[in-house]
Amino acid sequence: MEHDPKHLKRKDAFNLFYESVLKPDHELRQIAHETLCYNELMEWRDEILHYLDKRRVEEFYGWGSTGGYD
Repeated sequence: MEHDPKHLKRKDAFNLFYESVLKPDHELRQIAHETLCYNELMEWRDEILHYLDKRRVEEFYGWGSTGGYD
Protein backbone atom coordinates (compact mmCIF):
# COMPACT_ATOMS: atom_id res chain seq x y z
CA MET A 1 0.00 0.00 0.00
CA GLU A 2 2.95 2.33 0.59
CA HIS A 3 3.51 2.72 -3.17
CA ASP A 4 -0.15 3.21 -4.11
CA PRO A 5 -0.38 6.62 -5.86
CA LYS A 6 -3.56 7.60 -3.99
CA HIS A 7 -1.97 6.65 -0.66
CA LEU A 8 1.14 8.69 -1.46
CA LYS A 9 -0.97 11.69 -2.46
CA ARG A 10 -2.99 11.45 0.75
CA LYS A 11 0.22 11.26 2.76
CA ASP A 12 1.67 14.29 0.97
CA ALA A 13 -1.58 16.22 1.45
CA PHE A 14 -1.70 15.26 5.11
CA ASN A 15 1.86 16.47 5.66
CA LEU A 16 1.10 19.80 3.96
CA PHE A 17 -2.03 20.25 6.05
CA TYR A 18 -0.14 19.38 9.24
CA GLU A 19 2.51 21.97 8.37
CA SER A 20 -0.20 24.56 7.75
CA VAL A 21 -1.49 24.05 11.29
CA LEU A 22 2.03 24.29 12.72
CA LYS A 23 2.95 27.41 10.75
CA PRO A 24 2.28 30.55 12.78
CA ASP A 25 -0.22 32.97 11.26
CA HIS A 26 0.85 36.26 12.80
CA GLU A 27 -2.18 38.19 11.56
CA LEU A 28 -4.60 35.62 12.97
CA ARG A 29 -2.75 35.52 16.28
CA GLN A 30 -2.82 39.32 16.50
CA ILE A 31 -6.59 39.27 15.99
CA ALA A 32 -6.85 36.64 18.72
CA HIS A 33 -4.87 38.90 21.08
CA GLU A 34 -7.10 41.86 20.23
CA THR A 35 -10.27 39.85 20.85
CA LEU A 36 -8.80 38.33 24.02
CA CYS A 37 -9.05 34.75 22.80
CA TYR A 38 -5.39 33.92 22.09
CA ASN A 39 -5.22 31.20 24.76
CA GLU A 40 -8.38 29.59 23.41
CA LEU A 41 -6.96 29.72 19.89
CA MET A 42 -3.87 27.88 21.11
CA GLU A 43 -6.10 25.34 22.90
CA TRP A 44 -7.86 24.64 19.59
CA ARG A 45 -4.50 24.36 17.85
CA ASP A 46 -3.28 21.82 20.40
CA GLU A 47 -6.48 19.78 20.10
CA ILE A 48 -6.25 19.75 16.30
CA LEU A 49 -2.58 18.70 16.40
CA HIS A 50 -3.44 15.88 18.81
CA TYR A 51 -6.22 14.73 16.47
CA LEU A 52 -3.91 14.93 13.44
CA ASP A 53 -1.24 12.89 15.24
CA LYS A 54 -3.86 10.23 15.96
CA ARG A 55 -5.07 10.23 12.35
CA ARG A 56 -1.50 9.99 11.03
CA VAL A 57 -1.02 6.78 12.98
CA GLU A 58 -4.39 5.36 11.93
CA GLU A 59 -4.06 6.24 8.25
CA PHE A 60 -0.40 5.60 7.54
CA TYR A 61 0.75 3.09 10.11
CA GLY A 62 -2.44 1.03 10.49
CA TRP A 63 -2.30 0.89 14.26
CA GLY A 64 -5.89 1.88 14.90
CA SER A 65 -7.19 4.62 17.14
CA THR A 66 -5.06 3.67 20.14
CA GLY A 67 -1.75 4.03 18.36
CA GLY A 68 -1.05 0.32 18.36
CA TYR A 69 -1.70 -0.27 22.03
CA ASP A 70 -5.03 -2.07 21.79
